[in-house]
Amino acid sequence: MTSTTKAAPLPVLARMLIAGAGIMSLANSVTIPFLAVFLRTDVGLQPALIGFIIGSSVFFSILAGFVGGSLSDVLGRARLLLISLCGVIGSLVGLYLSDSATTVFAFNATLALSSGVFAPVGKALLGDLLPRERRAKTFSYQYVATNIGYAVGPVAGAAVGLAGDRRAFLAGAVGYGIYLIGLSVVLLREPAARATAAGDGPRQRVGSVLRGLADSARIVRVDRRLLFLIIAGLLLEAVHGRISSLLAQHLSVGFADGVTILGYVLATNAVTVVALQVSVSRFTTKRNPVTSITVGGLLTVAGMVGFALADGLWQFVAAMVVFSLGEVLIYPAEFAIIDRIAPEDNRGAYFGAQTFAQLGVFIGPFTGGLLLGAYGATAMFLGVGSFALASVVIYLIAGRRTGLAARVPDRRSSGSNAED
Repeated sequence: MTSTTKAAPLPVLARMLIAGAGIMSLANSVTIPFLAVFLRTDVGLQPALIGFIIGSSVFFSILAGFVGGSLSDVLGRARLLLISLCGVIGSLVGLYLSDSATTVFAFNATLALSSGVFAPVGKALLGDLLPRERRAKTFSYQYVATNIGYAVGPVAGAAVGLAGDRRAFLAGAVGYGIYLIGLSVVLLREPAARATAAGDGPRQRVGSVLRGLADSARIVRVDRRLLFLIIAGLLLEAVHGRISSLLAQHLSVGFADGVTILGYVLATNAVTVVALQVSVSRFTTKRNPVTSITVGGLLTVAGMVGFALADGLWQFVAAMVVFSLGEVLIYPAEFAIIDRIAPEDNRGAYFGAQTFAQLGVFIGPFTGGLLLGAYGATAMFLGVGSFALASVVIYLIAGRRTGLAARVPDRRSSGSNAED
């Protein structure tokens, strides 16, 4: 009787989605974090233009994230996942062949669109495959697989000479190609999984997602608390969203072994996030989210100061440990604080509005590139790091005026991501 109560094994398609998260993050970690190095040393672009190209991808990611869910209801999740994987592969091959700012911008945009569609649709499919009580643990497996890929990839890429080299894009395309083949085989051999992935509910048109975006914009205008939280979140995202591009531009020019250092530093980020996730979640559940964000923001500033002063591998690694600890404190607290102010009947619109904070992913690299080109690396790290300090001030003021700084009842906590 006991054996019948044991949880059934995960469906094969669910296992493939978890393994695929690791494969994709491994492929991404030898390409995307080093894109700034490639643009600087191979294409010969200036820091401000590099920051613009890398930062602009967030606009395409936001668009893809909003539209992807509805497209999956129209085309079927499986078909859209396969199409988006083909788009990523084509974009990586296009980046390998690129030799101008225009072509790099175009293929970086298609890469952001394709990967931006895959992420939410893949999570939706994983949720389709599992009962509600098993989803949280399965998402945590996927999260761990993602960070394992990010921990291994940068060091491995630097060790074999791919970091910052255009051949890395071909290696990334091969990794995605392996996943595409594996996912296709599973879908062909598992009719039940294919039926689930195709979806059998009412089909939703893309216009419904655009209406959802309009609802989110309306809520931002009406709820001033949410507006302050989005501004503060945007400032934090400007620091955390593309820290790899800031480090890449500095290390690739200022240090003879800069690409190797970058690989170790990025791996440190992934390892630290995974290692500290459980212990930090215990800290955050005992405190209100404003406190967690305040501590995390100050650690973020300290990490940026560390990057500005570092002159060797271990100094950069130590600064990244501090910076990553701030990241782990901030991300779950941001979701918790939105959850706290959102009405039960309008929760989706509130979390949709939070997506506007991703615009910081453009502001950070672009501002960093301008500062680097005009004043040097120290000014870049300190200037971008000041965004985190400004965010802390906004959270403290908004928290006191709206009551958000009060102790939070013991509720569920959510996870964090390493570059996303």
